[in-house]
Order: sequence, then C-alpha cells, then structure tokens
Amino acid sequence: MRNSAKLLAAVAVAGLTFAAGSAFTGTGVTNNAGATQFIGGTVTQTVTGATLSTVGYGFTDATKTAVNKVTLTFADATGGKTPSIELNGAANGFTCEPVTQNVDNGAFESTCAGPALTGLSSIAVTVS
Repeated sequence: MRNSAKLLAAVAVAGLTFAAGSAFTGTGVTNNAGATQFIGGTVTQTVTGATLSTVGYGFTDATKTAVNKVTLTFADATGGKTPSIELNGAANGFTCEPVTQNVDNGAFESTCAGPALTGLSSIAVTVS
C-alpha cells in the first residue's frame, strides 16, 4: 500500500510540474514590436522660467505614436506668459497659447499644437 501511495504522489507531483510549466507560456505574446509602435519609455524634459507640474500629449493616431498637441500644466502662477517648446531639440512648428488659469481646478495651463511628430524623445519648455 505504501508503494502505491508513493507512486500516486510522484505522478501527482509530475502532473503539477507539467501544468505549472505550461501555465507561464502566453499564447500570442511576442518579444518584438514594429518600428513605429510605442511600447513605453521616457521623454527627457527641461523647463526654464517656470515650475512645470505635468505634461500631457495628444495624438493623431489610434496607436498613440504621432504627437500633435502638448498640454503644459504649471505649478506656479505663470498666467499671461506664452511658453515655447522644442521637441527633439528643434522647433517643430508647435505654437503655444498664453498660460491661463483653469476655472475648474485652478491650474495654470497652456496648450501647444503643431504637425504630427513621431519618435518623441525630448521636450524643452521655456516660459518668459
């Protein structure tokens, strides 16, 4: 009786090992992405003349790779000033509205718009 119990336990352990190994293989998961697909990462930011609280990006495409709008939220009272931005180290045709105070939340915001830009890696914000 003891031998059959040991055999049954060994078969159960082998079955669990097989099931556990197959449970961690995801069907349809690949380790590569297309050249224009945004997977994640960081955008280097530099700010001069104000304290930037958040940066929000608007996209022209469903895959969220082409930026055409940048919303800047400032932590300090920068109302009336007009920021300028450079994306990827160059002036890309983005123009910004003067900073205004949001009536709903009191934040100081500016929206910048321009032609769709892919491959965003850095933004430089200047408020003067």
